[in-house]
Amino acid sequence: MSQASRVAELRQLIDQLSFSIETQKRLLKDLEEQQVKARRTLNSLIDPMAHLPFEIQSQIFLDVVSSAYEPTPHPGEAPMVLLGVCQLWRTVALSTPQLWTRIQMNDLPRGPNYTHLCRMWLERAGSLPLRLTVHGSMWLEESVQDLLEHFASRLDEVTLYLTNHRGADTFTHQTPHLEMRSLKTVTITSECEAYFRLVHDWVQVLKKAPALLKYSLENIMSATEDDILIIPPPENPLVHPTLRELRLGDPQEYGLWGILGNSARILNSLTLPALTTLHLSDFDITTDEFISFLLRSSPPLQSLAMVIPAYAWPIGVIAQYFYPIPNLTNLELVLPLRCGRRPFSIFLEALLNPRFLHNLHTLAVFAAAGSSLDFPALIRTLTSRRHSALRAFRLSFTSHEPEHDYAVDLPKDEYLWALRELVSDRMSIHVGTLMRNMI
Repeated sequence: MSQASRVAELRQLIDQLSFSIETQKRLLKDLEEQQVKARRTLNSLIDPMAHLPFEIQSQIFLDVVSSAYEPTPHPGEAPMVLLGVCQLWRTVALSTPQLWTRIQMNDLPRGPNYTHLCRMWLERAGSLPLRLTVHGSMWLEESVQDLLEHFASRLDEVTLYLTNHRGADTFTHQTPHLEMRSLKTVTITSECEAYFRLVHDWVQVLKKAPALLKYSLENIMSATEDDILIIPPPENPLVHPTLRELRLGDPQEYGLWGILGNSARILNSLTLPALTTLHLSDFDITTDEFISFLLRSSPPLQSLAMVIPAYAWPIGVIAQYFYPIPNLTNLELVLPLRCGRRPFSIFLEALLNPRFLHNLHTLAVFAAAGSSLDFPALIRTLTSRRHSALRAFRLSFTSHEPEHDYAVDLPKDEYLWALRELVSDRMSIHVGTLMRNMI
């Protein structure tokens, strides 16, 4: 046999083998597809989920996610883990947009496509409102800022956990470029004290979120008097018609131990006619400024938590403080060690007037261990309020070390007996530490 004939024969053999291989591949693919269909059929017979209506399947997945922390785009956590169980579960998960309305983005080690994965996640939510939580330095990344801008119109809630002041600056500087018209809640907290120089920057957040209901700043405070850029309050403060809750830190955490809390200076730039809840952890504005805020806002304020100013309150000034908020039902006062007993004694004297805060339902007072209070004045005031709207009074002494609360100096026995006699079906009284009631 000549070489040419041999070459032709081998080429023909190779073609036949290639054809057979392709035929076997198609056959193998058909068999694999039949195997998948058989497994799906088997699953439909033995998997309890397969016998449930789609609505119930979807609700089960929603319950799984709602019982966990804020979900992250981790393949081993819900809802991502649901995609890899079987085709049925994947279909249900991808057909349930409510599963993808919340996401938590942190700065833990992550792959190069992390932000793209987060975008895909949020797009699965369809047109539903979104809830976004961002941790640490991720907020400084341009890709995350682009993501926020892309979904700004659908944001319902934003929570930022900042690691340094740069994150606060980046947020306030980017806000003017966003249109967050559906945003209802903003919470910004910093692991360290993040100082701001311009109150105007934080007001811009409210300006770009006209539907905002709750605004909380934690550890975001004004710079020191030596560093702050002094700009007078605007002649026409921003009117925000929907904001109901403004929380400027935790008065208990900051006020008791003389630590600066979140600045109240932002009130000079705002008018809030819908405000029902206000927390002030650092009362660093003047009496006139606070009263001016209340008078121009005329808010239906129902709950107020604040640090008592270090300066004394004349009775007339106290009346001016609370006159614009007659609907107040819950009042929480924090007495720093530096303020002494006089401001609270004057407040108790004002309460003797039955027309002063006549709708007050709950009064809570938090004092640092070692504070000196006028208990005879307190007893007189509570006695005069026995038949008023007041239903609960709480006086808690706290220390830096809660486990040592038992060592806090408590009122004399004669005062405790007098307070116990005031307890009735109409009024509950707590006097002691956070965990122990001596009444």
